[in-house]
Amino acid sequence: MPSAVAVDLALVLAVDCSSSVDEGDFRMQMDGIAAALRNPPLLDAIAAGNFRRIAVTLLQWSSWQSQEVTVEWRVVGERAELEAFAQETEKAKREWLPGGTGLAAAITFSIALLETLPVLASRRVIDVSGDGEDNDGGDAGLARDAAVARGITINGLPILSGSSILMSYYRTQVIGGPGAFLMPAANMQSFKEAMTGKLLREVGDFTV
Repeated sequence: MPSAVAVDLALVLAVDCSSSVDEGDFRMQMDGIAAALRNPPLLDAIAAGNFRRIAVTLLQWSSWQSQEVTVEWRVVGERAELEAFAQETEKAKREWLPGGTGLAAAITFSIALLETLPVLASRRVIDVSGDGEDNDGGDAGLARDAAVARGITINGLPILSGSSILMSYYRTQVIGGPGAFLMPAANMQSFKEAMTGKLLREVGDFTV
């Protein structure tokens, strides 16, 4: 992608595939993201921007030593481009190493992806989804603060699955930056609906 390209949004989709996420859960996440990308109002939201296009990449993360870019940075602004990204997403294989939930490492890796982005972006956002707190030696709050200091917003999609503390953890330790918000999923089965709403809000830059 040439550096002269400008986009309304650069978005990292950082998806949890740690040990607590089995193959079925992983497939529900990939299929949910693909469905959200195919949602017709998303294309309308992109078209409403100043540059009428966004840059997006998909990251799988698990332990502190395992982050894998599944779909490289892509500029999308047409239905065919969104469809191509969706197809790569739903065909993706799970990439992970056994271990804990390295949420802080995933945020740090996402920052690096945005810092090396080869296009100009009006907004830079990390969209992190997961079903647990960092338990792999990292500090998600410190990683979040480092992102915010660079002008990056982090939004969260916690997959609650009955957890009484995960929503609060994401609110206090994960999200941050201008317009940051949470869009929780009650469980993996509701991931698609949450991701669809989340993408619309992120791309449309809604703050309500």
